[in-house]
Amino acid sequence: MLEMVYYTRDNCQLCNEGLEQVRVAINELRYSDVRLTMVDIDSEEGLQEKYMIRVPVLEHDNKVVQEGIIDFAQVYDYLKDYRGNSR
Repeated sequence: MLEMVYYTRDNCQLCNEGLEQVRVAINELRYSDVRLTMVDIDSEEGLQEKYMIRVPVLEHDNKVVQEGIIDFAQVYDYLKDYRGNSR
């Protein structure tokens, strides 16, 4: 299982658009074993401080894959490379 975390917040159009890019990349690669956990940064003060001006943020293994503007091609390449290197 490839587990990723997507930091977002309510009423964030950039977050909504980025989430769509992530989902399209996962679907395009036909990966059925990716778990995407959504985390609202407004749910904890510490998260607000850390991610306030950075959302959306996509992380894997506690490393930032991409933040701000989430790009389909970069997410696609990351997932493809990760899968290729983890086999």
